[in-house]
Amino acid sequence: MKKTILFLALITSSVFAMEGKTMTVYKSPYCGCCTKWIDIMKSEGFKVNSIETNEVNNIKQKAGLQAGQTSCHTAFVDGYVVEGHVDYSAIKKMLVEKPNILGITVPGMPIGSPGMEQGNTKQAYNILYVNKDGSTGVYESH
Repeated sequence: MKKTILFLALITSSVFAMEGKTMTVYKSPYCGCCTKWIDIMKSEGFKVNSIETNEVNNIKQKAGLQAGQTSCHTAFVDGYVVEGHVDYSAIKKMLVEKPNILGITVPGMPIGSPGMEQGNTKQAYNILYVNKDGSTGVYESH
């Protein structure tokens, strides 16, 4: 009985891990794909505070991201950086597991990533974790 209750508590906590969490997203006022990505995050239960700015590069630099790790928008949630068109699955995994990293990123803007859909066309891409020292590794492959 105790194992069943614990199991149900774990499932419930991970299912609702994102419900009501606030994500702040910095984006260019001219970027439609960022808006699409924000809509996806909202549909997954995030409260999104979207800030339009022409200073997105300064935000990335202050966040600790380096050349080759950036994309079009930068988000912050629970002390982590989420850079670019990162899939919800990776964000959920990060927020549930709470690794000791700076955050996760999808460098560039791969076709088929969330917000970058173009019909059935989809490029293979990796979501990278970014360590606090700037080093990276593969977090998820899509």
